[in-house]
Amino acid sequence: YQRRVHGNVNVASLTQSEIRDIILGMEIQAPSAQRQMIVDIEKQQKEQSQLTAITSKTVNKHGEEMLSTTTSPYEQNPYSSKTDWRVRAISATNLYLRTNHIYVSSDDVKESGYTYVLPKNILKKFIIIADLRTQIAGYLYGVSPPDNPLVKEVRCIVMPPQWGSHQTVQLPNYIPEHEFLKDMEPLGWLHTQPNELPQLSPMDVINHAKMLENKSWNLNTTIITTCSFTPGSCSLTSYKLTESGLEWGTSHKDNPTNPTGYMPSHYEKVQMLLSDRFMGFFMVPDEGSWNYNFQAGAHSQNMKYELTLSNPKPFYHELHRPSHFLNFSNVEENVAVTDSADREDLFT
Repeated sequence: YQRRVHGNVNVASLTQSEIRDIILGMEIQAPSAQRQMIVDIEKQQKEQSQLTAITSKTVNKHGEEMLSTTTSPYEQNPYSSKTDWRVRAISATNLYLRTNHIYVSSDDVKESGYTYVLPKNILKKFIIIADLRTQIAGYLYGVSPPDNPLVKEVRCIVMPPQWGSHQTVQLPNYIPEHEFLKDMEPLGWLHTQPNELPQLSPMDVINHAKMLENKSWNLNTTIITTCSFTPGSCSLTSYKLTESGLEWGTSHKDNPTNPTGYMPSHYEKVQMLLSDRFMGFFMVPDEGSWNYNFQAGAHSQNMKYELTLSNPKPFYHELHRPSHFLNFSNVEENVAVTDSADREDLFT
């Protein structure tokens, strides 16, 4: 059987295990064939270990051309990030759908104190211009009705120059004045956040303590309003700092990344109502752009700016990201030069 099936192999040279394998039907190869297979496998591994360098022309985030040399296959694959701004820009176009489902948190709200009324029109606009992940913020200005000093009606949202992350938002120290705001008082600030938190963020307490260094801001009348993006909807919650919260925030403003000693007694919830009986308006920096997330190098804590009456541009508007369009303009200029050289004048 061995000679007939496997060729001219001496049966006496087979071991007991090889005889058993042959009876069970296993294919037995000659040692020379086995050695040839080992050589082929080693040759294949050696070819894979030899790296092939590929040089390609790419563009960095500033729009500058650069040459990059890659050796491994994974370096030659296009990079895609979960936080790619293009994907988030498409997702942000559906934010207007969330304005149909806005919920105001009224749990554990302190009955005594001020009640704040926010117009629906500026809240909806604030949500539409936001981003699902990066926080945006605006200052609240308003007045009290003559017949009820315990009610604060928000009339204006001021959008300062800003850049942010999913945890906090960076605002300039300077808070400008304007003739449209001279009859109003600061009522705090409003910001978005990608998830609803069970308590006020320590970063918000520290940021609010910095804002209270401005003499026009009052601890008792200024609040922090969070607009959380819950699935398919938005959730509003308003907080007011206590005296102990102000002291804690002031003492930790130099170490905001790792604060210690934060307690729920540093804040208390306040009543917030939504209304469509009166309208509000927006004020933006006079240069037009309030979003510095795409040009963070131009933003500074000590920057000065003036305000103008206008609706804010959406988060991904081209005014906020001019560097993204530099390559497009360069390409169009090159195409225009090429077309003009090849164009035939039919009138001469």
